[in-house]
Amino acid sequence: TLAELRRAFPEAARAGLAAALQATAGDGLGARAVGFLRTQVGARSLDPRAGDDPDAVLSRAEAALDAGALADALAELQALPVAGRAAMAEWLARAEARQAAGDALDTLAATG
Repeated sequence: TLAELRRAFPEAARAGLAAALQATAGDGLGARAVGFLRTQVGARSLDPRAGDDPDAVLSRAEAALDAGALADALAELQALPVAGRAAMAEWLARAEARQAAGDALDTLAATG
């Protein structure tokens, strides 16, 4: 259900953020140190914010999910690096299945 997806999102988002940060960390020692610290702390934005960095993408996806806009959340998550999406694969599969079921019901209702 959508409620279950909402409950599971924070853990999936932390995993996705950690993987995305590791994958996109710069080559410099400072960039790697900051990425390591953010990964260890697990801090991420809870309010939607602008930008294309993984934290911003996840913040907007969570806001869309909280508003009941699963399709919008899934669209936002497409902007995550591959590593971030891979870390969220289980959550994404459930969310995509839920979206497909909802779309099928909408189609059935419109044609019935």
